[in-house]
Amino acid sequence: MSKFIADFINQLNVNRPVQKQIGEIMRIQLGIKNSAKEKAAGAEKSPRWEHLNEMGRKAAKREEIGSYVASNAQARVALRKLRADIKSSLPKLPAREKDDLAGFLQDQEYRAYVRGLPQEQRDLAQRLHPDIAAAVARAPAVVSNVPESVHNELVNDMLRQTHGTELAKIAADVAAMEMADELIRQADKEIRVAGDVAHPTDFRVWAKPLVDPLLTESGADFDELYRRQEPEALNVLGSLASAAE
Repeated sequence: MSKFIADFINQLNVNRPVQKQIGEIMRIQLGIKNSAKEKAAGAEKSPRWEHLNEMGRKAAKREEIGSYVASNAQARVALRKLRADIKSSLPKLPAREKDDLAGFLQDQEYRAYVRGLPQEQRDLAQRLHPDIAAAVARAPAVVSNVPESVHNELVNDMLRQTHGTELAKIAADVAAMEMADELIRQADKEIRVAGDVAHPTDFRVWAKPLVDPLLTESGADFDELYRRQEPEALNVLGSLASAAE
């Protein structure tokens, strides 16, 4: 698995700022994943080890890997920021020029025409004349009374034509983020094992003081940061995914 991840990192496009940053994140987290147990075991080499009780030994191990906890949290914050940045900068449909009154009126006529079509024809709006389809795509689905799924197809068809290359690159960035997200979770799992974490509350008591400065700086919430996100939240492209294909 480590070789697969290392190969994946080496294949990232460093000319893409997002992938370059993801590669740096993944290299650090891969190192943590592979060395957490060994680093924690380094506490046993301390002269005071034999004089520590069970609780003291656990604390000594955790002290050894405290920096790993902070690094893992930092990776989570960085990845979420990257995801938010991409989501806010996704390409949008080219709109009519503000002074293109004739174009606006034409779009309104086209959408009124589509609203008057039978349902079965509205369900196949992507087969309409390109100018009509574009007018439907430029406004919310409800304006032309077409299904949301059909509207998404129209939007994606237009974006594929206008921003297809860019969307394909963004899709590669998103795929890299998904891989990094999984590696961060794996590294976190190894940290918890190495630190003899018994349950989530135990981890919170140990980790929160270590990452509080980062949380304050980034405005993040501890529980939200460590909560596993639903696939929908990780799907940055959303309905645009098919336009990137």
